[in-house]
Amino acid sequence: MKGFFGSLLSGGERKEDTRYGIVDQMWADFFGGFATSKTGISVNWKSALSVTTVLACCRVRADGLATVPWKLYRRTEKSVNGKTVIDRQEARDQPLYDLLATAPNEWMTSLEFRETQNFHVDLAGRSYAFLNKVRGEIVEMILLDPGRVVCKVNADYSRTYTLTGLDGTTETVPGDRIWHVKGPSWDTIEGLNIVRYAAEAIGLALATEESHARFHRNGARPSGVLSADGAIGEQGLVKLAAWVRRHFGGAENTGKIMVVDRAAKFTPVQMTGVDAQHIETRKFQVERICEVLRVMPIMIGFSGDKNATFASAEQMFLAHLVHCVRPIHRRFGGSADLFLLKKEQRQQGYYTGFVEGDFLSPALKDKAEFNQRALGSSSPGWITPNEIRSWDELPPVAGGDLLYVPSNMVAIGEDGKPIFLTPPATPAQNPPGE
Repeated sequence: MKGFFGSLLSGGERKEDTRYGIVDQMWADFFGGFATSKTGISVNWKSALSVTTVLACCRVRADGLATVPWKLYRRTEKSVNGKTVIDRQEARDQPLYDLLATAPNEWMTSLEFRETQNFHVDLAGRSYAFLNKVRGEIVEMILLDPGRVVCKVNADYSRTYTLTGLDGTTETVPGDRIWHVKGPSWDTIEGLNIVRYAAEAIGLALATEESHARFHRNGARPSGVLSADGAIGEQGLVKLAAWVRRHFGGAENTGKIMVVDRAAKFTPVQMTGVDAQHIETRKFQVERICEVLRVMPIMIGFSGDKNATFASAEQMFLAHLVHCVRPIHRRFGGSADLFLLKKEQRQQGYYTGFVEGDFLSPALKDKAEFNQRALGSSSPGWITPNEIRSWDELPPVAGGDLLYVPSNMVAIGEDGKPIFLTPPATPAQNPPGE
């Protein structure tokens, strides 16, 4: 993958979007991006990441996608006693299985690949990966900088992608060589650039952080002012300051009565309403950015509700999984099924799936309760013991592929009827004539 793709994947300054004209691109590079907020600060993916809230939200979202096992499955159907039985197995014999679960290329793990993918989708609205194919089969996936890829929809609705290298060379590849994941979209071609549409919220966060930093660098904020009649002189001021620090500075001198001469007065300096409002503005921007990126504030360590309890926090974590992580899984899973699997493979039952039960791993109590119910402790089981063991990479056991019902945990046969390990005793029949 040297030459063109070597320059394409190398480091260097990236352009924001090559679909604009040369003059527009020149001014965009000069000002740092296209989206200039009303605060006067230019907002692009790079400046947005300097906002701690944006960085934290993107990391939380990327972790939700990248830290969950992603595997290739095959669903098959068979008829048993006139009934259709559905079976699902990991498709480990397919090359795509290792690309998704372990390493899409020689220098990135599956976690790193998906982590970067999610950053691209969140901050640029799109993610591109070049599909290196040998005899029609994907053998390698190479993640590309979205700013160096241009998608074109032809008259017949087919797509071609133009890739630009650092040396200025371009190459156009057909749509089946690019895995294109897009965020929420309006034109169905590219995802919406969330950073551009949320420029005002991000720009205000940048402005308040910058003004707060300049305040601490340039401002003078003493705890109080000690004034005296008459001129003291610089040497006298130094001695007075040292005397105050020695006798009234530090926690051990808290509450002492200050006695001074020359009609000296001590005036404490307190936070003004403007200062307090400045801090509230920064807190407010945290919530606005979390709303845009669909992340619960508590997931980045921020809780605006001071009355939050453990029970309410637990529900917030659950809401994060349902309303944030699950949509991400569905977006990437559906895109992978469309771009990485052939139509005939999907018809054969192949599909990608996230092991979402892995979220229960840190909570052993919840995991144990879920497994117990899934096995059939209170209702007919829908998961076999071997399936549960596979989640923890444990080997299967004999008889572990059967489902159970609550009544004495009796196994269910393929015909849907209970399996009695010991045949029930038949009542003795009286001999004829008795």
